[in-house]
Amino acid sequence: MARLMIAGTSSGCGKTSVVCGILKALKNRDMDIISYKCGPDYIDGMLHEKAIGVHSSNLDGFFCERDELCTLLDRKGLCLIEGVMGYYDGIALSDKASSYDIARMTDTPVVLVVQCKGMSNSIGAVIRGFKEYRDSNIKGVILNRISPMLYDSVVSLCKDMGIKVYGFLPEIKEAVLESRHLGLVTDDSLDKYREKIDILREYTEKYIDIQGLIGLSESAPPLRYNRITIDKACSSTIAVAKDEAFCFNYNDNISLLEAMGCNIVYFSPLRDSRIPECDRLILSGGYPELYKEALSENKAMIRDIKEKISGGLKTIAECGGFMYLHEHIDGVPMAGVIKGSAVRQERLSHFGYITLRAEKNGLLCEKGEEIKAHEFHYYKSTNEGSDFTAFKPMGTGSRRTAHTYENLYCGFPHIYFWGNREAAKRFAR
Repeated sequence: MARLMIAGTSSGCGKTSVVCGILKALKNRDMDIISYKCGPDYIDGMLHEKAIGVHSSNLDGFFCERDELCTLLDRKGLCLIEGVMGYYDGIALSDKASSYDIARMTDTPVVLVVQCKGMSNSIGAVIRGFKEYRDSNIKGVILNRISPMLYDSVVSLCKDMGIKVYGFLPEIKEAVLESRHLGLVTDDSLDKYREKIDILREYTEKYIDIQGLIGLSESAPPLRYNRITIDKACSSTIAVAKDEAFCFNYNDNISLLEAMGCNIVYFSPLRDSRIPECDRLILSGGYPELYKEALSENKAMIRDIKEKISGGLKTIAECGGFMYLHEHIDGVPMAGVIKGSAVRQERLSHFGYITLRAEKNGLLCEKGEEIKAHEFHYYKSTNEGSDFTAFKPMGTGSRRTAHTYENLYCGFPHIYFWGNREAAKRFAR
């Protein structure tokens, strides 16, 4: 099980650019690669898949225990893991769910991306601090945005500390992966991203030791763990919304449902006139606000969705899918399954991990049972729901949210099925 994590000193240190360059270089070598993103993020995985053509999964220490993480990681090929935030940044001021937590539980060697602009000798202090702060598993570093003239001196500095340098990237202004709308990678922006990733790949091949990184990944020790087995006990056909407006689908959710025996069929609420023949429906998260006029104009699809859900079709609608079920998004008519409107806010409404405790029996769980979830949304609802109590980790607050009925779960929280296998099984059966 060859595996390697590329972590960073902080958000914005350049780890996504480094990972994209490495993935492209490995892809050009015709290697079997699976990319992973630490945490619940959809965006970097979308970039890896759409712009590079590499299958992507998530590794999340809040949703999953060690055996689940190792099961997800135990695949053929080279598993390249992109960290999240700074290496040690987890829930609140803890290591929980951090990149370090994932590397520790999966015994994965780590290469740390260090943003060097504005530093010289202080680079050594940063590297030593990260390596010695914990039993870090950091095996080397990649120096980002460093002057080639300074590089040899820093390599000598790292050698004195017993730290291997796997190369560097200079500042590459023509290949900056700019901030996107919530990180959005749209189909019409793909050519631009592919062009920038090709530039990153050229610099990566020139300045980073790709063979050394491959060797480091192959040095990862065997994992001993209890593999999670999935009972193939379902035969439901599940229709999943998937297009530009509904693009937040965890690959791991889909593969888990398929492992349970479900048949997955995709459809587009933007273009299709009705839902495919199915037993279950998932209205995914995404960006319905960017396509609200086109969604609203597709009256046939809206009518079919409203009729099917009202008729008892078992449905999960999360975040963007939940917004679509409202009467309006920013005043534009939608499906009207949920009475109320979704309205844009200037800042994030809710962000981060939560645990949902059911206050009534419903589609995914019984009263008193819990579901782990994640939120990231700028929109608010005039009818957010109150069928769950949402608890923040570390006891930092609670509130009521989301709707649940015998045939429907809908709300802003995103659900990762590998961390909620019983809820997934209940839905699929």
